[in-house]
Amino acid sequence: MPTTGGQSSKGNSRSSRRGGFESEGHGKRPHKGGPKMEERVTRREMIALSGAAAAGLAAAPARAKADKVRIGWIGCGGRGTWLMRVALANPDAEIAAVCDVVEEKVANAIRIAGGKAKGYRDFRRLLEQKDLDAVFITTPDHWHCIQTIAACEAGKDVYVEKPLGHNIAEQRAAVAAAERHGRVVQIGTQQVSGRHYAEARELLRSGQLGRITRARLWNVWNEVPKGIESPPDGPPPPGVDYDLWLGPAPKRPFNPNRFNAPGYWFHWDYSGGFMLSWTIHHIDTVLWALQPGPPKTVMSMGGKYALKDNRETPDTQDALIDFGSLYVQASVYHTSARPVEGSGYGIAFYGTNGTLRLLREGFHVFPEEGRIPPSQHDGSPQDEPHVRNFLDCVKSRSLPDSPIQAGHLSAVPLHLANISFRLGRSVRWDPAKELIVGDADANRRICRTYRAPWGEYVRRHLSPAHRPFYRETKA
Repeated sequence: MPTTGGQSSKGNSRSSRRGGFESEGHGKRPHKGGPKMEERVTRREMIALSGAAAAGLAAAPARAKADKVRIGWIGCGGRGTWLMRVALANPDAEIAAVCDVVEEKVANAIRIAGGKAKGYRDFRRLLEQKDLDAVFITTPDHWHCIQTIAACEAGKDVYVEKPLGHNIAEQRAAVAAAERHGRVVQIGTQQVSGRHYAEARELLRSGQLGRITRARLWNVWNEVPKGIESPPDGPPPPGVDYDLWLGPAPKRPFNPNRFNAPGYWFHWDYSGGFMLSWTIHHIDTVLWALQPGPPKTVMSMGGKYALKDNRETPDTQDALIDFGSLYVQASVYHTSARPVEGSGYGIAFYGTNGTLRLLREGFHVFPEEGRIPPSQHDGSPQDEPHVRNFLDCVKSRSLPDSPIQAGHLSAVPLHLANISFRLGRSVRWDPAKELIVGDADANRRICRTYRAPWGEYVRRHLSPAHRPFYRETKA
């Protein structure tokens, strides 16, 4: 369920970075563009898409372009209300229901939706509303898969924020639920809907940069010394259903840094640090552009070296990911703002003829010894065409730009990186079984212990290979 702070805005291509986080781009006019259809088709090449998924989408009748898409909104914090405004800029989008565990968030969302939406505290009651076509899920990460599964079972299409899930097993369960029920599910990795990202991918695939041998992904800033600080535990604020916010996570005392963004990203119960919640954008773009296949070996190192706060995740972390044909280094540093490749965040693709640095604001090509000409390309909107693509796919019953299968595959290397970090050793991945090779302790971390009754949503869709690692405790 959502926090009082909600998710920070990560989708606006023109957003600025302040203190390591992005400001929301409210007031910008939604862009009607986006990649052309032939650009979207290549996304499917990345996915070993089952026939059941394609058949399921095709089984539902397509709708007229002018038809309204009636939306239920689950999670009405900062990220949620920003995307609400993006969605409402489309004349065929109507927000008919909103849900949050914080009373004032529900009231604010009803105002944004025009005053007519029904308000709920419990997402299960929202999903019982029969006139909804789709839901947007903009809640903390530990809720994404459970709410996605519940929505698919209720016959709703889904736009769910990234990362797809808290762990690998529940992600695979969410994929199974979407395929079983024939639902369109778009992951909020919106960079793939930006036109300049499609242009960068075309350049990477053209061969002009030569052989791409490695990629670097990074997010760096300086939060020293206090970071998110260490507020004491205390009672939940009035109007907050904290037990419902916890949901599948362990029952713990209320703490503002566990409940509010960005703090909950830095606690293992709810997320996987910025190695998961931010780097997912970067690695999703790399896999979409280069399609190197699944990871083979992942190693991650780092620690909490400088920050004096109550986060659990490291303030300094590197992950080394071997895809066989491509080597990827992912870095998250909270202790130094020294830019990498001239920027505080981004992706660099290193080729034998040159390097391409890709940001939300645009991309640059830096030649290797004058082998190719330098070039610079402006950025483009991402949230707006990504939402538009989802609405179109709800009507056409076609695969969206970021289908759930891709969202799962993109998050796997980052989950493996965090498993490696927490165990202090590298891990080898078996993509066919979706298990870690020869490491029982590591495989236990493929799933989590769910607080009843929430794990039941995941359990009934689990892969047979993952069932031994499912655990449940009483509420």
